[in-house]
Amino acid sequence: MKAIVSGLVLVWMFSNMAWAADKPVVLTSILPLQLLVGDIAGDAVTVDVLAPATVSPHDFQLRPSDMQRLRSADVVLWVGPAMESYLQKAVVNQSNAIALFPALSLGEDPHVWMDAEQVQHMARRIARVLSDRMPTRGAYFHANAARFSTEFRQYDKQLQLDVARLSGRPYLLLHDGFSRFERHYNLTEAQVVMPTSDRLPGARHIVELRSRLQNGEFACVFREPQYPAAMLNALTSGLDIPVIEIDPLGVGMKKADGFLRLYRQLGQAFLSCFAA
Repeated sequence: MKAIVSGLVLVWMFSNMAWAADKPVVLTSILPLQLLVGDIAGDAVTVDVLAPATVSPHDFQLRPSDMQRLRSADVVLWVGPAMESYLQKAVVNQSNAIALFPALSLGEDPHVWMDAEQVQHMARRIARVLSDRMPTRGAYFHANAARFSTEFRQYDKQLQLDVARLSGRPYLLLHDGFSRFERHYNLTEAQVVMPTSDRLPGARHIVELRSRLQNGEFACVFREPQYPAAMLNALTSGLDIPVIEIDPLGVGMKKADGFLRLYRQLGQAFLSCFAA
């Protein structure tokens, strides 16, 4: 009897190991997408990320090992050429690669995961993509997407109330990547240090901004971990101004943390600025 039980246990262990090894692999371009796909896919899929959150998607460069990961993944999910320009040629002939926003123009803000309405769209699209690959788990994916959307909408409504109660004063951002978030929550568009992601600010611009900081025009300055601290130090050194970290990519976060935690951190950063 013990031998039979032991044999059944071994069969169960090996079958589960084989099932885990056979899981489809979804490779996402950035960590916010990995978090969102993880919320929808649950335990049915292995979700990996291509670019580390410590590096801006505008600056990331593919290595040979990254090319192999792109080819071997069952599905590659990315925002689109307006965000990950380095992927445009790399996946042009790959049928496994899906751009969620392939038609964004150069003038549009590609940071779509900071747009509450687009987050809902992305959740539904991801559920459809996964269901197409794994039809037998389709109901599971769509149920996860519905649950995520309900939780996200609840937080979104609360954040709108909190922001409306506290916001008002201008603030300073390192780069112009939050316009979708600002528009959704009716925030005054921020003053930015870098007009574009690929061009450092000139000395005259730095001097002008520092003068405005000295005059108390800004409620706070936001610091992003993807950018070197030297530029921010040149602006704020010796000044009594709140410096608040805001992280649009989720440095240090794991898939299990979920997308809502990343979005909550964004909301809390703005609330902390206004409260300060």
